Order: sequence, then C-alpha cells, then structure tokens
Amino acid sequence: MADYPPNVTDTLLNEETPRCTFCAYFSYTQRQVLAAILVVISFLGVVGNVLVIAAVLLSRKLRRVTNCFVFSLSVADLLTSLFLPFSAVAILNEHTWPLPTVLCSLTAFVFLTCLGCSINSLACIAVNRYVLITKKRETYRRLYSSRRTTLAILIVWMIPLCTTGIPAITGFIQLGFEPKYSSCTWVLAESSPRYVFVLFAIFCPIQLTTIILHYMKVFLHIRKHTKAVGQTLNVPSGRLTISESVSNSGLTNNRNNHDYVAPERKKRNKLNIQVTKNLFVVVCAFVLCVLPYTLTLLLPNSRQVFPFAATILMMNSCINPIIYAIKHPQFKTVFRCIVTRRFRDIS
Repeated sequence: MADYPPNVTDTLLNEETPRCTFCAYFSYTQRQVLAAILVVISFLGVVGNVLVIAAVLLSRKLRRVTNCFVFSLSVADLLTSLFLPFSAVAILNEHTWPLPTVLCSLTAFVFLTCLGCSINSLACIAVNRYVLITKKRETYRRLYSSRRTTLAILIVWMIPLCTTGIPAITGFIQLGFEPKYSSCTWVLAESSPRYVFVLFAIFCPIQLTTIILHYMKVFLHIRKHTKAVGQTLNVPSGRLTISESVSNSGLTNNRNNHDYVAPERKKRNKLNIQVTKNLFVVVCAFVLCVLPYTLTLLLPNSRQVFPFAATILMMNSCINPIIYAIKHPQFKTVFRCIVTRRFRDIS
C-alpha cells in the first residue's frame, strides 16, 4: 500500500477497509430520500440559474463587471444542477454504476470543476466590490477594463479545469463511481489522498481567506465613512462654509451646507453598499454549504455523515438565485419581468 501523509481523513487513506456500500448509508430509504432531494435541487437550480443568466443578458443595468462574475458563478451552478440527476442515480445503486461509465466520470469532473469555479468567482466578486467601494473610480475603470475582466473570468475557469483535468489525465486521481459512498467522485482506492488534502486544506482556504479579508476591508471602510459623515453633521453651521470632498467610486462625501453629494451619487453609493452586503450573503451561504463537506473529508470517522454533507454541498447550486430574488433589487425587478413575460419593461 502506498505511503500516505498523516492527519488526513481515515476515509481517504484506509484502502485496506473493505468496500461496503452500507458504510455510509443507514438504509435504502435514506438513499431514496437523498436522491429525491437532489432531484428537487436540480430542478430549482436549473430554473433559478437560467433566470439569472437571462437577466444579465437581457438587462442593460445588470451588464456590469461584478455581474460578469455573477454570470460565471451561475453558469457553474447551472452545470452542477444539470448533472445532479446522475448523482441521484448513483445514490440509488448500491453496488455498481448502471449507466455508461463515462457519464459518471463526466459528472465527477463537472462537480469538481464547478466547485472550483464557484469559489474563484466569489473571490473575484469580493475583490471587485473592495476596489469599487474603496478606490477611486479611475482606478476601478483601469483595473476592470473589458479585456482584463475577460481574462479574469478565463482564469476563474482555467484553474479548476487544470486542477481537475491534469490529475485525472496523469492518473493521479481516477474519476468515476465510488461504491463506498455510491457517488460519482474520485475513486478512493485508485486516487491519491494527497489530491483531496491539497484541494480542500490548501487551495480552498486561500480563496476563502481572500474573500473574508476583502469583505472585512469593505465593511471597515463603510463604517469609517459613516462615522465621518456623522461627525460632519454635528459640526456647527458656521463651519460648514468649508467645502471638503472625498470622492471614491463607491462612496463620496462632499461637505457644503449639509449637501454632501448629488442625489444621483448618493443613490449609487447606497445601491453599491446594498449589493455588496447581498453578495456577502451569497458568500456566507457558500461557506455554510461547503464547510460540512470539507470537514467530512478531513476528519476521521465521518463516513456516515458524508451523504448528508454532500447533499448540503449540492444545495448551494440552487440557493444563489433565491438570494438574488429576495435581496438584490435589480435582479428582483428583472426576474419579475421575465416570469410575467414583460420583456419590454426590462431596462
């Protein structure tokens, strides 16, 4: 047996454990329930993400740099949702994969690639909101030109394509049906556990750290700006003849007779902050969905939790459109127009 690094999950390292399809499932009823949930997630994910993609394509107001990354995220979630029925088929079969092998391998490839694309897209969104809110408009336009934005999206997809495709081609991992979990993923006995360790213990934390740090900087900036405005409002009126302007792409403060910024700029500032907060909710939802799955891979004796953790992970593919519909003002309006077929009202 190959030498494996210590402190990695017993599930991934112990190749000597006999393959037992019921190691991860309590009963066939559990399989049926989880498969049904995956089918529902698939339906909601396809409908929701098609709406998001259509909204970005149809609405001029939504054709902004940030929404380019939202579009990329929705494409990844849509692909995941389209392949979820194959995952449901895998769960219902206790011993073998009943369909052509290539379908299970392709399903595993799509899931891993889209997971990487999702977290990369969220990292790009976090950096984008940070630059938009805290830097000057000229800086934002220079950094997020059409060419650079296109390049960023290509990188968002190329990294997970390479981190999944190259190991599969070179034999470092084998994608297919894993009987122990009745899942289309990497085959444990024929894949290196180092791959999973590097992917979930090193790569993912890098993106998550990037996301958390940039949103923290954004909210600290907003808090500082809000306090500055509050202090300005308390200045005696005799001192308000001094005009002071601090202009950023996202937040602007102009002090002159209590009229700090033009109404249009105030409205844009408020919208930028609201959208940033809503996108942070998307990040929180992603973390909550990914965290249980990651822990089951890195912690020992967690195999019976794996089916539930994997199902929670897949729920992320249908959650984002729901968040947009509830909290994002522009997406909400466009969704309503699409559903009611009032396409002429989309602006």
